[in-house]
Amino acid sequence: MPDALFSAYLEPNDPTPLYLQVGHHISGLIGKDERFMDRLPSEAELCRLYGVSRITVRQALSYLAKRDVIVRQHGRGTFVGAVHRPGRQKTIHSFFEILADKGLRPRMTLLDYRMQPAPEDVARGFGEQGDVLFIRRGYRSAEGPLGVTEVFYPGHLAKMVTPELAGSKTSATILKDIFKFQISHADISIGLTQAADDVSEWLNIARGSVLLKIKRVTACKGQGICEYSRLLVTEGAADFQIKADGEMLSEGMLHD
Repeated sequence: MPDALFSAYLEPNDPTPLYLQVGHHISGLIGKDERFMDRLPSEAELCRLYGVSRITVRQALSYLAKRDVIVRQHGRGTFVGAVHRPGRQKTIHSFFEILADKGLRPRMTLLDYRMQPAPEDVARGFGEQGDVLFIRRGYRSAEGPLGVTEVFYPGHLAKMVTPELAGSKTSATILKDIFKFQISHADISIGLTQAADDVSEWLNIARGSVLLKIKRVTACKGQGICEYSRLLVTEGAADFQIKADGEMLSEGMLHD
């Protein structure tokens, strides 16, 4: 029998092919579900969990393998790709800095700034309910759009991050240079997501296109979790490496 929590995610009448729905769901489980940490369940078990054919599962795994989300080893099984395992870094860098280091001349645009109820995963990250500050920024060069960052700040920091500050400084700069917070650590996770309509419009891509999502949850000394952010870039646009201890190397794309 299929697992209700898995099969309920699938929409047979959705225009998105079933194998992509399965692939996106598996990507979202990596690092969160104990069955999807280092090694994935077998093909037979995935067929059972989702209630789909082996062909659908194999297509989903092939899709993820081509994007290095997973690694398939003949005779051994399917494993999470090295750069898609959750990691912990010692400091944070901005997407703007990474782009500038690559010789680009990025321009940052404030796309959204508002208080809103915390989404479930953000509330869980902050460990509290209530309204949070949401900021979305877009980055582009002369060649076109480069990526979008979405940042959430807990309610007690909202008044400190003014629209003027949000529109002129990156989150890394705000936390480290403006507020003088000491970064305790930042936990990162990497996966795939479908672009929301407004993000698709900014990036000039088709609605529902697949994006690489790098999520960062930053802890500041004396402040607890001070930032929850995610970087959204088109597939193939990110260029980074993660060391064995989870630290992201400076040449990689990171966050706002």
